[in-house]
Amino acid sequence: MRNPPPVPDTLKGRSFTLSEQRAAGVSDSRARNKDLRVASRGVRVPWGATQELAHTARLLTSISPGTVCCGPTAAILWRCPLPFDLERQPLVHLLRWDGGDRPVRKGVAGRRVPLKAADRRTIDGIPITSPARTWLELAALLPLDDLVAAADYFICSQSRSFGHNRAALCSLGDLRAQVEGNPGIRGRRNARLALELARVGADSVPETQLRLAIFRQGLPEPELRYVVQDSTGWELAWPDVAFPRYKIAVNYDGGHHLTAVQRESDIRRDESIAAIGWTSVTITARHVKAWGFDGVVHRVRDALARAGWVGET
Repeated sequence: MRNPPPVPDTLKGRSFTLSEQRAAGVSDSRARNKDLRVASRGVRVPWGATQELAHTARLLTSISPGTVCCGPTAAILWRCPLPFDLERQPLVHLLRWDGGDRPVRKGVAGRRVPLKAADRRTIDGIPITSPARTWLELAALLPLDDLVAAADYFICSQSRSFGHNRAALCSLGDLRAQVEGNPGIRGRRNARLALELARVGADSVPETQLRLAIFRQGLPEPELRYVVQDSTGWELAWPDVAFPRYKIAVNYDGGHHLTAVQRESDIRRDESIAAIGWTSVTITARHVKAWGFDGVVHRVRDALARAGWVGET
């Protein structure tokens, strides 16, 4: 059997549709050769080619008019952190919003739900649900803590004199409006509980998990986006969470804090705030692996007690 002719350069290493194939001057029969696999109806992918989600989502929405990416697919495209199993699941989630038939094809989880224009956006040419609508659709899929972390991600805004800044993708009010405006949606109770716990300023999932553990242990609610300053107003530190009344700064140090440069920076930070009477509590990924977030909160509790806080024992 003769080897099939090579795929044109414009189609190599990626999925392509039948219309793209024809536009490239390739016969319909070429797509049936063994070097290509059927990823979905009318879509071919070279065997062994790695497909980015954005490319797949762009292609599938282009051949499914009236659809947008939704649910976990939209969350990933918005770069919202998800639990590993949900982030790695292979389906592309599409929602038909214009009243047409539900998308039914290989590799697609399709639904049909009317959507307002405000609930539809476009990212890099990909139709997608808005940040607030995307979050609401996660409410039926995520445990409460993960849903709070997703809310914190979408509403997070940071503006600081050093480090990275972030603009919120939506507001807490936008999330609340979605919940109140969709009384019959699955996961609504979970969403309402998450709204009570979401806060602006949490910059990562571990920061949210630490804050929620502090809440569960009955400690005072910490402040986010608090800036520790010296007597001249010079900014010394932006702790992940802070208890200004007790002069306690708490930071979660992930893997990147193990580098020599970052460790030196962390030491300077802790020494500078110690000089003005602040106590620094550092929670590491190793601590959490050993005791969990609820288990490591005792270090925060001890620091608060030494600073004069009197709470539950």
